[in-house]
Amino acid sequence: MRDTNEETISVTLSLGVAQAAKQENDTLDDLLNKADIALYAAKQNGRNQVRLYEEKKEMLKRT
Repeated sequence: MRDTNEETISVTLSLGVAQAAKQENDTLDDLLNKADIALYAAKQNGRNQVRLYEEKKEMLKRT
């Protein structure tokens, strides 16, 4: 948050994260889709947070 000439500008960040090991066959599109799923989960759960997509557990983990 920054106070500029008595005006307050508030900024929040919602982030979706996906990762893959070298040996996995995920394409870039697959990773972007998983990150997008995590991003929407972050927005649905109150925004201003980071969510990690974890396929093994088939769930989204809040970080």
